[in-house]
Amino acid sequence: MAEPHESRVYSDLAHLYDQVFGRVFVDHEHEVIESLPFRPGQRALEVGVGTGISLDAYPPYLHIVGIDPSDKMLTQAIAKTRENGWGHIELKHGDAQRLDFADDSFDWVLSFHVMTVVPDARRMMAEMVRVCRPGGRIVVISHFASPNWLLYFLGRVVNPLAKLLGWTTRLRARDVLEGQPIEVERHDRFSRLSVHYCVIAYKTEAAAQAVI
Repeated sequence: MAEPHESRVYSDLAHLYDQVFGRVFVDHEHEVIESLPFRPGQRALEVGVGTGISLDAYPPYLHIVGIDPSDKMLTQAIAKTRENGWGHIELKHGDAQRLDFADDSFDWVLSFHVMTVVPDARRMMAEMVRVCRPGGRIVVISHFASPNWLLYFLGRVVNPLAKLLGWTTRLRARDVLEGQPIEVERHDRFSRLSVHYCVIAYKTEAAAQAVI
């Protein structure tokens, strides 16, 4: 059984990602990015940039760093930046659970549809908080398990099948949010029928002295 982020979806099928999964995800990602109050000169980190389907939504006055563990996906993302002349975007190989950046490095730390595909989502969230400066924003779009007990039970039933494709249906938002030095500003679904949630939080000033 494939572990999260070791699935064929994220390696052998990377060339089909935009056509298959990108069509499902891209509108939500662009909607959120375009609503954010970025300011010129700020730095943003996108954790799990994949093939770069979100990159054209960022304003050119923002310095973007995108990381991903999949070389095949990064190749496509790099090609997009070169074709479009996006000099404000820097892409590199990286692990969401072990971010290779100093504490308080970014004004914005974003991740789209990645939380449920890493082995340790809580560690990923802690790393995102660590590299975000106090007062900066953490933005997550993800499928989270329903708080409704019946829907959560059904999610557990289908979880073995989901893991074959590389993600889990058992991750709850509270599993990654509780205990983090953040204040949640938004936590909602895109629509009543949507299974995808958007979470926006800011890193508290007290976190500057905290050990994560």
